[in-house]
Amino acid sequence: MINQTDYFDELYKNSDDPWDYEQRWYEERKRQICLALLLQPVYSKVLEIGCSNGVFSQHLAQRSKQLICLDAHSKAVQLAQVRLDHLSHVKVIQQHIPEQFPAGSFDLIIINEILYYLQPEELAHLIEKVENSLTLEGVVVCCHWRYPIDGFILTGEEVHHVLKQQFHLPHYLNVNDPDFIIDLWSKETTTLASKEGLI
Repeated sequence: MINQTDYFDELYKNSDDPWDYEQRWYEERKRQICLALLLQPVYSKVLEIGCSNGVFSQHLAQRSKQLICLDAHSKAVQLAQVRLDHLSHVKVIQQHIPEQFPAGSFDLIIINEILYYLQPEELAHLIEKVENSLTLEGVVVCCHWRYPIDGFILTGEEVHHVLKQQFHLPHYLNVNDPDFIIDLWSKETTTLASKEGLI
């Protein structure tokens, strides 16, 4: 089992963008899909768990009136702060989930490519915290790489299986790309077409 801090220290040691978020079409496409799945054009208060260097955050900021981005790694937080500094409605904080979690309620929580770095008991604890932090119409979006990551117990497949078992929230949609999984849960179960009078 790899120490999480050592793992991210090594990744960020020689690169400000270790996953090539800004260069890879794979990453750009995945971001566009995640944003397209959101059920509202703009959310009042958004939490992004695992913001990394803030590449996705800058897009999410356009769909948020208030956005809190968190990451556990100090260099990731510094990079995200620089990238997002011009956006007054965005705050970047360094916190370790699940033991640390922002106070308040959120109507959208985005969890992106981070949960397989947790231990199973940590994942269960985080699920409870996420549920308790949602507003009455709150939405959770989770996206994870499908393949195993050397040194960590959980895969994206296993993470999403646990999420589906343990969330006490209505499951709204699922995207099964060969390379990644996206699941969305929404306390509001009325479909978008129904809300807009199409059916």
